[in-house]
Amino acid sequence: MSAPTLDQLSDRDRQLLAMLARGHTTDRAARQLQLSRHTVGEGISALLVRFGCRNRTELVAYCYVHRLLPAGIWPPPYHYPGMADE
Repeated sequence: MSAPTLDQLSDRDRQLLAMLARGHTTDRAARQLQLSRHTVGEGISALLVRFGCRNRTELVAYCYVHRLLPAGIWPPPYHYPGMADE
């Protein structure tokens, strides 16, 4: 299975990945995105399954290795080159 490319991720997926990389909890991400905790949790779970990761830390590491999160920028931006404007 090949790693997904940046354009294969939705804007919401990329936002969630950036929030996880920043260390946000599910509750904090839900508040910031103005979504329910359940919706955000389901989104994170879907990303874990999609990338075959066991936990959030592994997911973030996977995304850096496969260049789905921009390296060399801290904190990772919620929007970065290659992302469509909302």
